[in-house]
Parts: sequence; C-alpha cells; structure tokens
Amino acid sequence: MSDAEDREHFKLVVGELHKELSRRLGRLIRLRTELPLKESRTKGWRVELGSLGLGEPRLEIWYCEWAGEGRRRIWYGFYAAQADKLRKRVAVLPESLRPVRGLSEKDMRPATGSRSDFVLRQPLDPREYDRPMYEEYQDGGSDSAYYGQYDFALPDKQENVPGIVGRATGLFERVIKSRQPEAPSNEADKEDDFACVADRQAVRQHLARERSRPLVEQCNRRDNYRCQVCEMTFKEVYGDIGKGFAEAHHVLPLSRLADSVVSSAKDLVTVCANCHRMLHRLGGEEGDIARLRRLFYRE
Repeated sequence: MSDAEDREHFKLVVGELHKELSRRLGRLIRLRTELPLKESRTKGWRVELGSLGLGEPRLEIWYCEWAGEGRRRIWYGFYAAQADKLRKRVAVLPESLRPVRGLSEKDMRPATGSRSDFVLRQPLDPREYDRPMYEEYQDGGSDSAYYGQYDFALPDKQENVPGIVGRATGLFERVIKSRQPEAPSNEADKEDDFACVADRQAVRQHLARERSRPLVEQCNRRDNYRCQVCEMTFKEVYGDIGKGFAEAHHVLPLSRLADSVVSSAKDLVTVCANCHRMLHRLGGEEGDIARLRRLFYRE
C-alpha cells in the first residue's frame, strides 16, 4: 500500500470519527474544526481531534508503524504534554479500562533507515490490539503520556471503517464518562467522612488545604510518593501507571485551623487514597497518623 493510499484511508477514518464524536460527545469535549494530518515521527501521521478542555489531555488518532514496523495500524486515545494530567485520570479508571501494559523509552528504537522516526523494539502481540495501554516518555526534560489502544482492523477496506470508528468512539466515551466527579461536586461525600465533627467550616478549610496542588506536589516529592501510614507507593503496586501519583493529608488538628492562616508543605503528609479516607474518619485529631498506622499494623 502506498503512502498516498494510506493517507486517503486515514482521512476517511478521521472524518467519520470526528462526526461520531460530535454526535455523541459534542457537549463533553472541545472538538477541533480543522483536522490536518501531521507527521507522527513513527512512520505515519496523527490528527488532533479535540481536547477535554484548555490545557487538558487531547483526543488523538494515529496511523503509523509504531506497533510493528512494516505495517501501519490505527491508534486512538488521549495525549497529554504534562504526564501527570493524564496519569491521574488513568489511575482512577474502572478495572475494565485499566491499561494492560505500560511503555516507556526503553521499549522504543529508531525505525530502519530513518533518523527521525521510532518504532517498538518488540512489535505488539496481536492479542494486545484493542486493549488499552499507558505510555510515558521523557521529551525535552518533561514527561508526556499516552493512553489508548491499537485497533485490530485495517482501514484499507471500507467495510472496516464503521467498526474502527465505533470502537474508537466507545473508548473515548467510556473514559470520559467514567471520570470521578471533581470538586466541588464530591465535597459532600468527603465531608461525610467527618461524621463525628460538628464544625463543618473547619472541615471545609481542611479539605481546601488538601487541594492546594503546589503544596501537595511538594509534600509528595518530599515523601517520595510513599504513603506514611501503610508505606505503599502506587508505582510499586501498579507499575509505571502509578508513577508520581499520591494524595496528601492536612495534619493540623481541625480544632486549630482557625488559628492557622498560612499552610506549607510541612502541614501535609503523603498518603494513599484508602488511608486518606480512613484518616478523615478518625475526625481530625492530633496524632491521627500514628493512630491509623497502629490500626493498620495491628500493633
């Protein structure tokens, strides 16, 4: 198949997918009006279909040889120039959407006869098509990430196009609609963890400080993303997908929040999601971290 023919097959898939995304997800995503084919640096092309919002992960489709040199295949999924924005979304996906494999720089090599294109060192096993994967790469000193899947069908036959479009739209729709609600829509649920605390204003102050992203990042890096209660890290449990993922708990007792105006990273401690919710249930008292650690280890 010539490059010109491959381009035409790809354009057909892109056009049909864009129409289907507009019909089914038009109110949930920001679709692009222009869909130029761009060089992919993987012996093929890519198209930006839209995004989840300004600065948020993009919806993309690729037609390239990355999965196995010598034959182009369709990939569709999400891309983020800042890996943490996609990593955090992927980490909370339901089991059915969890990546079956993670890829990084160590899995790639230069394409034969090319100085600018890259492919996988070991081609994907056909059983890995239509299964989501998470990829994270160093690019100019920053981490970029991809979450998506390669389709088993080839677009060189027109009868395959509806199936490719349907599977791609289905993946985008399931991921977007499975997102956990973000603040403030889930704040009532978080506040309910403090059932024994009467001062709801103090609870809201506590939760607001735990949402300070710069302080949370400082805290997580200081603690090497390790839960200070159960000592787990998401990377050790989930592999590359868990890299750089953790939560932070504000340790100042609720009764003293009114006297504290400025928070710093020293007021936070790194925790996993499970231990975080349990800490909230303890009621915001001094020494809760040590108390929960004793409960966890049955000391």
